[in-house]
Amino acid sequence: MTSGRKARFLGAVLIAGLGCGPAGAEERAAPELVASESGAALAPGIVTAAPPAPRGAGENHPGTEPVAEAAPPLPPEQAAFRDALRAETAAFSEAERAAIEEFYAGRDFAPYWSADPAGIDALLSALGTAGAQGMPAGRYDAAGLGALFAAPEAPAIRREAAASRAFLRYAGDLNSGVLRPSRVDPEIDVRPVRIAPGALLARLDTAPVASVLADLAPPSPDYARLIAEKARLESAGAAGEWGPAVAEGPSLHPGDGGPRVAELRARLARMGYGETAGAAAGETVAETAGETVAETAADRFDPALRAGVEAFQRDHGLNEDGVVGQHTLAEINATPGDRLARVVVNLERLRWQNTAFGERYILVNIPDYRATVYEGGAPVWTSRVVVGETKTRTAEFTQVMSFMVVNPTWHVPSSIAKRDLLPRLRRDPMALARSNMQLMTRSGTVIDPRLVDWNALGDTFPFRIRQSPSDGNALGKVKFMFPNDHAIYMHDTPHRELFARDARAFSNGCVRVQDPDGLAHLLLRDQVSDPARSFDDWVAGKAEKTVMLKDPIPVHIVYRTVFTDDQGVIRYRDDVYGRDAEVLDALTAAGVALPAA
Repeated sequence: MTSGRKARFLGAVLIAGLGCGPAGAEERAAPELVASESGAALAPGIVTAAPPAPRGAGENHPGTEPVAEAAPPLPPEQAAFRDALRAETAAFSEAERAAIEEFYAGRDFAPYWSADPAGIDALLSALGTAGAQGMPAGRYDAAGLGALFAAPEAPAIRREAAASRAFLRYAGDLNSGVLRPSRVDPEIDVRPVRIAPGALLARLDTAPVASVLADLAPPSPDYARLIAEKARLESAGAAGEWGPAVAEGPSLHPGDGGPRVAELRARLARMGYGETAGAAAGETVAETAGETVAETAADRFDPALRAGVEAFQRDHGLNEDGVVGQHTLAEINATPGDRLARVVVNLERLRWQNTAFGERYILVNIPDYRATVYEGGAPVWTSRVVVGETKTRTAEFTQVMSFMVVNPTWHVPSSIAKRDLLPRLRRDPMALARSNMQLMTRSGTVIDPRLVDWNALGDTFPFRIRQSPSDGNALGKVKFMFPNDHAIYMHDTPHRELFARDARAFSNGCVRVQDPDGLAHLLLRDQVSDPARSFDDWVAGKAEKTVMLKDPIPVHIVYRTVFTDDQGVIRYRDDVYGRDAEVLDALTAAGVALPAA
C-alpha cells in the first residue's frame, strides 16, 4: 500500500470507528462550494491565486510595485453607455453590477437584448413559466420586463439592465435553487455547484437564450414530470375533483360495510383508483357503476375496492395489505393543496441536485425507506432500509463508499450510552456482559462495570463501550463505509422485524439495510471470483475484516417525498422529518406563491 493510500485508509478507519450521529456532529455547519468566475466549483477554503506578474516586472526597482499601463480611453459612445449602465444598476447587488458591466464591456458596450428580439422573447417566455416551476415569479417580474420592452419611450439602457438582471436571477435559481439548503436546515448538507454571475452571462455569447436556459435546467427527468403533476393538482384543487374526505373512524378491512366504505370508494375513484374513476363530478357510485354495484358493492369493501386500496398503498409507499388504517387514511384524505406543496418543495430539491449522479451510484431516499444501486441508469439492486428516528435524523449528503467491514466491532456513541445504556447499568451492572459489550476507560483499559457507582455519575458518562463481533452485534455482519462529517454509514442489523413496518424511522441516524448480503456481493463483483462465497467465508471466520473496494461508489442520501419510479409513475411519501415544511416555509418567504387551499 502506498504511503498516500495508507494515509487515506488510516483516516477512513478513524472515522469508521465512530457510531451513528456522535454528539456535536449535527452542529458542524457544512461549508458550501464556492464557484469561481469561470463557474468551476472550488473546494471550501480554496482561493484562486492572482496571476503571476509578467517576467521582469519590477526588476529595475526592487521592493516597488510595477506600474500598470493605463487602459486606453473608451470611445465617447461606449463611455456614455458604461456610465449610464452604472447609474442604472446602482441598486443591484455588487455581484450583479460587476457581472453585467463585464458582460457589456466584452461587447464594447453594445446593446444585447434590444438587438436580439428572439432572445428577449425567449427570456420573457421562460420567465413566464417560473410560477409553474414553483419559483418566485415576482423576483423575475416578467410582466414588468415585458412592459418595458413594449414601451417605445423606455430608455434602452434600462431595458438592457433589467433584462440582464432578470436573466441572472432566473438562470441562477433554475440551475442551483432559490434557497441555500444548509441555511434551511444544517442537516440538508446538499451543495449545489453555483455558476458565477459573470459565467452565466458569458454563456449568452455562445448560444441562443433558449438553449442556454434549457441547458441550465435540472438534468433529472423527474423535473418535467413534477411540473406536469403540479399543473394537474392545481386543476384538481380548483375543480374540487377529489370530493369529500373519508370520515375518521376505525380501520376499514376487506369485507367491512357501511357509509364510510362508500365514502372510501367514491374518494379513491375520484383520485383515479377504482372502477368508478370515470364518474362525472356529482354522480353517485350507484349511478355510475350500475344497479348491481349500488345494491351489493357501493358500501361493501369488496375485492375491487381492495385492489384500489392496494394500488393506492403501492403508490404511497405503504404496506399493500388492503387495510385502510391510520397512515393509509391520512394519505387518502390529503388534499390536492397538500400534494401541491410537496411537489413544489421537491422541484426545489431537484434544482439543488444540478449535477448528474453518474453511471454507477447508490441512492438512499430517506422518506421512501429504500436504497437502490443504479448502473447505467437502471436499478440493479434495491432493499428496504431503516433510517434515523426523528430525534436522531439521517442527514442528506453525498460521499463515496470506499470500504466495508465484515464482522464489525461497534463503538457505542456516547449519546447512545447515556440515553440507552446508563439507565440499564444502574439497574443491572452485568447488562453489558450479556450483550457481549465491554466497558473501558477513555484510554482503552477494560474495567469491571460492577466496580462503578453508576448512581453517582449523574448524567455524565466518562467511559467507552465496545461491542465485539457477534450474532447480536448492533451492526450485524457488515457495515458499508463512506466517511463523512455526519458519522453515518450503512449496515446490517439483528432487528429484522422493523423492515416489515410501513414507516421505518427507528435508527440512531445510520442506514440499516434489509439485504446487506446482496449489496456486499454486488460491490465485490469485480474484485473476487465468487463474491457470495468469499463474503460468506469472511462472515463465518468471525474475525473483523476490512475490505477496500476496488471500485469505490458514490452514495447519495436524499430526501424526496415526491418522485417518479422506474416506470415514470409519480410516487408520494410522508414528510417523516418535517423537512418539507421547513423548505416550504423558506420558499414562501422567498416569494413562491401557492393557490389558496
